[in-house]
Amino acid sequence: MVIGCQACGLAFTAPRLAPSELASWYPSEYYGEQCVRFNRLMEWAVAQFARSRVRQLLQRPSGKVLDIGCGRGQSLEILRQAGWQVEGLELSERAAEYARNVLKLPVRLAPFDPADYPSESFDAILLWHVLEHLPDAPGALEGMVRMLRPGGVLLLAVPNLASTQAAWSRYGWFHLDLPRHVWHFRDEWLATKLQSLGCEILERRYDSLDQNAYGWIQSILNRSGLEHNLLYDVLRRNSARQHGSPWRRRPLAAALSVLGMFALAPVALALVVLDAWRQRGATVEILARRLPTTTS
Repeated sequence: MVIGCQACGLAFTAPRLAPSELASWYPSEYYGEQCVRFNRLMEWAVAQFARSRVRQLLQRPSGKVLDIGCGRGQSLEILRQAGWQVEGLELSERAAEYARNVLKLPVRLAPFDPADYPSESFDAILLWHVLEHLPDAPGALEGMVRMLRPGGVLLLAVPNLASTQAAWSRYGWFHLDLPRHVWHFRDEWLATKLQSLGCEILERRYDSLDQNAYGWIQSILNRSGLEHNLLYDVLRRNSARQHGSPWRRRPLAAALSVLGMFALAPVALALVVLDAWRQRGATVEILARRLPTTTS
């Protein structure tokens, strides 16, 4: 269940699972064998979106960057090639091993704790669809701002509970992802919170093509009565699945999901454009800069 605060708009999942219970929702299969989750075409698209994800940082002078929840390290590798001094943090042992052993990136296997980092130690912090997973998201934001040097930037993306997609889909919303998502944010809450911490909002974007378009497709399929997020399971490789091939479990439903994906793609793209224009996109990306006057 999602419970929201009427005063501020922040929402959270209740009941909240204990850390030991949450571990079962992030199995080793989450990233797939050799950290390949999808087919070759999908993996190529994922790599392109990883570059798009850090486009704002690539336009800035290089410095020291921390990627919290860095996954396989694709974004860190792009930034390192651009001259950044990179550091990553990840909870998945399989993903961290890939980043360290294959990409040779400095990635630490641990949960995020602001107390582990000194003040003003980074020029940029990247937090891509991770904040909603953290046990104390408001406290984590405060810690991240403290960790930024004056003028440093925080680049984050989260599902937007104030989106048209969320309102229409309700509990069928692909980006709700219960119980993994502990917190549920509205874009205005995030902007207000960051400003209260001494940050300037440089940019807000609502046009994420991969997140928002697929979110519409999967959410519509979920609302149609098909197995929840079945298409997402169809698109994953066998090694990244927990319950075997959906083509064997639910062959008709799997076929309908794939047909639905192609049929709904033009509708989803049109809705993404409309949502972005109305600033009601299913996900919001925020680039915030720590103002020089902020105290440690």
